[in-house]
Amino acid sequence: MPTTEHTASTTSRHHRDTNEFARMVNLSDAVFAIAMTLLVLTIDVPNVPAPELATALREDLPQLGAYALAFALVASQWHMHHKLFHRLAWIDVGMVAINLVFLGTVALVPFPTSVLGSYPTSTAAVAPFLGLFVVLNLAYLLLIMRAQAVRAWSEPLPPAVFRRVVLGSLATIGLLALGIVVSLWLPVLAVAMAVTSSAPYVLAMRRVPARYRAWL
Repeated sequence: MPTTEHTASTTSRHHRDTNEFARMVNLSDAVFAIAMTLLVLTIDVPNVPAPELATALREDLPQLGAYALAFALVASQWHMHHKLFHRLAWIDVGMVAINLVFLGTVALVPFPTSVLGSYPTSTAAVAPFLGLFVVLNLAYLLLIMRAQAVRAWSEPLPPAVFRRVVLGSLATIGLLALGIVVSLWLPVLAVAMAVTSSAPYVLAMRRVPARYRAWL
């Protein structure tokens, strides 16, 4: 006869064929879609006489650059998040809580992007932008660690592959954190570091067996 603890643990799980699992996936996709759409509002429409329009558009280039960078980083996070949930057999309360923190961070992205576009060479703009993506990547790593801890995968993820994923994620987080430090003196270089922040994770995944490269 199952114990009360075992029963509570089982009932707190939502398998991928349940409405609860589907609602979490739908909510996640909706938050990503809204955040990525709102990024375009971080670009100001020039309100100048026609002869000055070309100059005003050139002045918008930093905002376009911030938009492109933020969109690429958020799109990368969506892709990894999509692959993660594709490999899950179920989610539990812990994973739901972590995912909500993750989504809350995604929803916040347009604000620091707008600030970065307006002040691209300011530490006060670059550091919060990078800091937000540190939190975002950390939340994603916690999702992976929670899934591994409770064995929520549809098929087991080998410990060696899991370690490689964690190391790659930590390297990316470390690079972004280093960018925050660099932004104190060279904000533009720190932004360039953000452009390459996914490289450590990509390189780490290239060293895992081929069948697991598309997992996360």
